[in-house]
Amino acid sequence: MVQASSIPLFITASICLLLSFFFLLLYYRLTSRHEEFVKYYLIFALSALTSGIFFGAFAVLVNSSNNLIYLSISNRITVIAAMFTIVLSLHFYVAFFQYKVPTFLKWCYVICGAFSLLTMVPNQYFLSNAFYSTSQYYTGLKYGVLFQLWGAWILVLAAYCIFILVRVFNRQRVRQENSNTNTVLLLLVANIVWVITGLCDTFTGIQVVDVPPLSWIGSFLVTSCIAWVLVLHIDELYEERRLLSNRLMYDHLTQAFSRSYLEIRLSEAVNLMLRKELNWLSVCVFDVDDFKNINDQYGHANGDALLTQITNIIKDNIRQSDCIARLGGDEFVILFASKQDENSAPTTVERIRKRIAETSFGKGDCSFSASCSFGIVSVTPDQLTMADLPNQMLSSADEALYSAKHKGKNAVGIATLSDLS
Repeated sequence: MVQASSIPLFITASICLLLSFFFLLLYYRLTSRHEEFVKYYLIFALSALTSGIFFGAFAVLVNSSNNLIYLSISNRITVIAAMFTIVLSLHFYVAFFQYKVPTFLKWCYVICGAFSLLTMVPNQYFLSNAFYSTSQYYTGLKYGVLFQLWGAWILVLAAYCIFILVRVFNRQRVRQENSNTNTVLLLLVANIVWVITGLCDTFTGIQVVDVPPLSWIGSFLVTSCIAWVLVLHIDELYEERRLLSNRLMYDHLTQAFSRSYLEIRLSEAVNLMLRKELNWLSVCVFDVDDFKNINDQYGHANGDALLTQITNIIKDNIRQSDCIARLGGDEFVILFASKQDENSAPTTVERIRKRIAETSFGKGDCSFSASCSFGIVSVTPDQLTMADLPNQMLSSADEALYSAKHKGKNAVGIATLSDLS
């Protein structure tokens, strides 16, 4: 019959094994597909796996009763797994918080390996194959002086975990990193609970107290907290990539799209036309007339404000399916993608030209007017047989822009379809 006190151990063992599989898969994805340096994900996956083995072996130990074979195997696995659960947690803290103790960490694994060898061989100095009634809840194996030394070593490892977290907590507090400080504090509390529950099991094992298994609570709490910390870390990684993506996608000054993103949108629009999902595709290149003189006369701050205001005017006058991108300096591109039979790009550009010319820019004594010159080229699905169509359209629109400049500026130049043949 399964002991009631072992049921939580079986449940937590299953959860830890699932966590191990999940973070192992996540580690593989982040390193192989996204080239992220996240070695600590692998360390935690191994720690969760070891915890799962520890919980499962402990559950079998609780249910071993008078079966010496089950008791001997489960007791030894529990001893080894408990030790490596702590040292892997220690390794995780060192790696995740970049705490430098490389030599000490290596010695931890060496000592744990030595104790593991002692555990596997029955002997009177460590664990012999003899019953030892630890409490009314479960039976253990008779132990010797080396096992007491192992208990002291476990306590040293657990205490060092707390020591590292305290040092990291103080470091983050000095740097005033509140979110990181809260994370470290959570782990610190979990590890203190782990030590307390571990001591309770130790006292039960040497017949000082008589309580059901408790160390699994502290161990599972630590495992859960580390998993939560890594979930927060994934969120931070996503936010960093989102910010980086925004910097690549948008111009930092005007919040128009960047040149690289325009190329993507233009290629996508060409593909949509190939699938007959668009009837018209228009590219409009424009710049500010005499922008250098505006910068010289009214200052670069007003020049930057002018570019931002012009971008906002254009955004107010184009559809959601259209977009504006800044090529650099005062040169911009508007991409029009239309499903309608009639090409409305020239009409929209003319409306934008008039709006800009009628707007007063700057403030107070620095108030001034400005104008823009535009060059447009449009294609239908029939013109899609051309090679390198996106660059051809930009080049033709640029020529139409300079044609408008030569005609007196503040004008709209339109490239004919034959210009692209």
